[in-house]
Amino acid sequence: MSANRHSVQQADLESTDVLFRTRDEMLNALDFALQPIADIGTGVVYGYEAQVRNAEFGHAPSPGDLIRQAHALGFLAQLETELFRKALLRFQDLRIAQGTKLYFKLDGRNLGEEDDPRLGLSEIVSELGLNTNQICLEFSERYQEVFTDVAHHALNDLRQLGFLITLDDFGRGSSELRLLHDMSPDYVKIDRFFLNDIDSDARRKLFVTTVANLAHVLGSRVIAEGVETEKEFKACRDAGCDLIQGQFVAKPFQKAAHAKLFYEHVRAPGIGRKRREEQDRIRNELLNLPTIQFNASMNELLDMVVHNQDSSVIPVLDANNEPRGLIHERDLKAYLYSGGPDDDDAKAALDFPMRSFVRACPIADIDSNADMLLVTFASSINSDGIIITENFRYCGFLSATSLLKIIHAKRLQEAQDQNPLTRLPGNGAITKFISDCARKSSHDRHLCYMDFDNFKPFNDTYGYRQGDRAIILFGELVQRHVSGTDTFHGHLGGDDFFAGFMNADQTDVAARMLALKRAFRVDVESFYDAEHRAQGFMVAQDRFGTTRQFPLLQCSISILSLPKGLRVPPNKLNDEIIALKRAAKRSDDGLAVKFLAA
Repeated sequence: MSANRHSVQQADLESTDVLFRTRDEMLNALDFALQPIADIGTGVVYGYEAQVRNAEFGHAPSPGDLIRQAHALGFLAQLETELFRKALLRFQDLRIAQGTKLYFKLDGRNLGEEDDPRLGLSEIVSELGLNTNQICLEFSERYQEVFTDVAHHALNDLRQLGFLITLDDFGRGSSELRLLHDMSPDYVKIDRFFLNDIDSDARRKLFVTTVANLAHVLGSRVIAEGVETEKEFKACRDAGCDLIQGQFVAKPFQKAAHAKLFYEHVRAPGIGRKRREEQDRIRNELLNLPTIQFNASMNELLDMVVHNQDSSVIPVLDANNEPRGLIHERDLKAYLYSGGPDDDDAKAALDFPMRSFVRACPIADIDSNADMLLVTFASSINSDGIIITENFRYCGFLSATSLLKIIHAKRLQEAQDQNPLTRLPGNGAITKFISDCARKSSHDRHLCYMDFDNFKPFNDTYGYRQGDRAIILFGELVQRHVSGTDTFHGHLGGDDFFAGFMNADQTDVAARMLALKRAFRVDVESFYDAEHRAQGFMVAQDRFGTTRQFPLLQCSISILSLPKGLRVPPNKLNDEIIALKRAAKRSDDGLAVKFLAA
C-alpha cells in the first residue's frame, strides 16, 4: 500500500467516532428490505432490489457509509460476500413468479484482486438452489475510476457465469457514456435527478428518452429508479423506460407476506386499434430462428450451425427465455473453419466457452412503435436486425428486410387517410377516435377542437400560399405539444385541427393547449409585414365586405372532458364539441373547457 493511500485510510478511520464492532456481530445485526421493480407496461413484478437496513448497527449513518468504512478497514469484499448471502436468503423466502430477478449492489472497488471472495458468488447461488440468471449485480457509475482492467476482467468472468449486470445511478457522473460502452450492461438505471419532475421538464424527458433509445440499441433494458408520482410514471413510460422502481410502485418491505405478483395501478391502458394492427404486422414478420441456451456447450452450438445453415445469426436465451444476445456465424468461422478436424487450433477452439461468442443486439418489445424500431435499427452499427420480446421473453427476430416491409405498409395505411397539406391524420381517423372515446369508458378522455381566429382576412391579404404556411406551422406545433402514448392529433381541413387525450388529467391537457396557443401566437407573427407586427393588427374586409381592424392570428381551443365510466353516443359528442367551439370564440381568452356530466 502506498504511503499516500495509507494516510487517506488512516484519516478516514480517525474521523470515525466509534469503530465497528466485530464483523460477525455487525453481520448478524444487518438486514435487508426488498423493493419491487415492475414492468412499466403490465405492472408485473420483474424483480426486487435488496437494500441494506440497520446500517447504524455498524456505526454508519447510511448503507453507503457502511460500505465506505468497510473499504477503509480492508474487509469490503468479505462484507459484500456475506451481505450477498443474506440478501439471497431474504429473496428466497418470497412468493415469486418464475424468473423473478434479485438486484444486488456491489461497490466494485478492488473487484477481482487476489483472493477476492466476490468471484465465488455463483457458488452461493448454487448452494441456495437459485440460478445466476436471476441475479443482477449493480455497479454504480459514481465509481467509474475503480473499473480497472482487473475489474473489467472480473466483471466479464461474473457475466460468463450467468450473472446479469446493471449500471446504476446513470447520469450522476461525468464518464457514464464511456462506462455504458465498456460495461455493456444488461440494465441501465436512470439516476433519480433526471426523473424528478420529468413530467414538466422537457429537457429531462429528452435526456431520459435519448438514454432509453441508446440503451435499447446496445441491447440493454432501462429502469426508472425512484419514481414517486403517477405523472412521473407516465412520463417515464412515454420516454421508453422498460421497468419502474420507487415509492409510486411500492415501498421497500421486509415481511415476505408483503410481496405481490403485480401492481394494478402500474398497468398501462389497453392499446388502440392502430397499435394492435402495427403489433400484428410486427408479429407476422418475425423470423422463428433456432435459439440456443446461454449455458450450452460449443459442440451443441456447432451442431446447431451445421443443421441450420440458412441462419446467419443465433439468438442466445437464458433459462427464463430472456435474450442475452446473438451469435454470428461469421464469428465462428474465424475460429473453427480455418483448419481441418485434426488441426490443433480448431481443437483448441472447442475449449472456448460458447458464451464468449455472444454479442449484444438491439432489443425492443413487441408493442414498440414501428418508427422507433426503425430508429433503433438505424442507430446500430452492423446490426442484422432486432430481437423482439414480449413481456421480456424472446418472441422472435426482426430482420432489416422485414422492418422495412412493416414501415412501408404503415406509410401506405397512413397515406390513405391523411391531410395532404400537413400530413396529419384526416377526418376518417378523427371520427374513429371520437367514436372510440364515446364507447370506451375505462379512463378519463379529453377532446380538443382548435381553429384560427381571423384567418380569412389574413388569407385574403397575404395570399393562399402564406395561409398554407400558417396551417403547416400550426400542424407542426400540434405534433410537438400533443405527443406521447394515449394521445392523438389530426387535421380536419383548412384551419380546423383536433387533439385527443386518453387517461390524462384535465389540468395537464389545458396546460398543453395553452402552451400550444401561446407558441402559435408568437411564431405566426413572423408571417406579417413589419407594419402589421408593430401595430398588432391589420385592416381588411370581413366576410360581409366591411373594412375593419383584425388582430394578428391566434387560435381558439375548446376542451370537452369525459369522466371515467361515462358512455355517450358519438353524435352527442359532435354536438357538444360544436357548441363548445362557439363558446371558445366568444370567450376573452379563446379557451372553453367543459366536463361532461353523466
